[in-house]
Parts: sequence; structure tokens; C-alpha cells
Amino acid sequence: MSVAGVLGRGRTAALALMRDTCTVERKSGAPVLNETTGQLEQAYVTVYTGVCRVKPRSASETEWGEREVTLHSYVAVLPWDAVPEVQREDRLTVTVSDDAWLIGRHLEVTAISLAGTATVRRLLVEDKEG
Repeated sequence: MSVAGVLGRGRTAALALMRDTCTVERKSGAPVLNETTGQLEQAYVTVYTGVCRVKPRSASETEWGEREVTLHSYVAVLPWDAVPEVQREDRLTVTVSDDAWLIGRHLEVTAISLAGTATVRRLLVEDKEG
């Protein structure tokens, strides 16, 4: 039994668990003021669209703006061969899921796991919307 064979089977099994579909976007340029709403709006460019899996990780209390909020952390799992490289501060949005509450939430990538023998690409993401 070779390492490559074991990794191949592990990557196939992990892919079978990815029942969600997500989009990863990266900020494009500086925010622009919307004169109608008075809000700054950020443009994004899509860097990945495809299967994924989002699993809960933890929650922590922190100050956001001028109020106390709970940040929920999740592990987002992409296929091992997902390209291009996802970066910190990219935004992951689940577009299809068995969990309707997950659909449409913007999750910010805060860390990326790297390993030569991993079966998936693991991203630590936070729900900063609540």
C-alpha cells in the first residue's frame, strides 16, 4: 500500500462528504461610496466556485465596532486540488446547502492549513455578520 494510494482514497472519500457549493471571492480595488445609501461598497472578484463543506468550530466574544458580538468560527473544506490559492481575508459564501441557514452567509477566511499529505484544503472562516 503506497502513500499516494492512501491519499487518493482519502481525497475521494472527503470529496463525497462535500455536499455544499460555495463561492470564494477576493476584494477588488478600494471601497466606493454609494451616494444613494451613504455606505461604502466593496467590489469582489470570484476566485473559486465549486463543492465545499462547512463545519462548526467554535464561538468567541469580542468587541466589533462599539458593541460586544459573538464571532462564530467554522472550518470550510475545499477539494485538495481547488485552484487558485485562497488567501486570508477572502470571502466564502455558501450558495447551496442542506442547511438553509448557511446559504448566503459571508464567512471571512482567517487562516489556511497547509500540508503535503492532506486530503482536503482546510480554511478557518469566521461569521462576522452575527
